[in-house]
Amino acid sequence: MSNQCPFCQLMQQPEQLNIIGETENFYAWLEYPQPRAKGHANIVPKEHIESVMDFTPSQWKEAMTLLREVMEKATEGLGAEGVSVAMNVEEAGGQMLPHAYIQLFPRFGEDDNAGTPVGAIFQHRDDLQTQEYFEETVKEMNSVTVNFEQEVKEPHPDSQKFKEDPEPPEDDVSEDEEESESRSKKRGTSIQWK
Repeated sequence: MSNQCPFCQLMQQPEQLNIIGETENFYAWLEYPQPRAKGHANIVPKEHIESVMDFTPSQWKEAMTLLREVMEKATEGLGAEGVSVAMNVEEAGGQMLPHAYIQLFPRFGEDDNAGTPVGAIFQHRDDLQTQEYFEETVKEMNSVTVNFEQEVKEPHPDSQKFKEDPEPPEDDVSEDEEESESRSKKRGTSIQWK
């Protein structure tokens, strides 16, 4: 826990937080002292992690599950007609504290900014409308290899799963089904919401 971090200081006395959700590693609390919308909430890791970019895959999944829970509390409990979510990364991206957080803003039809997307803060730029821009940007972004895979734990050598299974009997599986299954295995699984 960082002594200088405002969120870490707050979490030393969680009873002072307006907690609306919690998991093993995250809190969800109402923004205080200056909420920007009714139900404005923060999803914050209990451990000092400086950026959402530093979340492990399991932390990411846990944060998104809690975020989904708070979204439902906003729409069902407060009657919000929509929700906006913001993840600000680094100072240039609007991150105001050196502790990761995800903000949730319930949206209501009667609000002055109802229907305005969060992305509206960015004005359209003519210099970004060229084919050259798109080709160069795709090339630059695709030059980065991202490894955000789930850790794979090999079973213990003495376990039944470690021992080789005999060849399964051949099924009448079409080539399309095999190809689909192969693509699915390469992509991994997505989060399943309850």
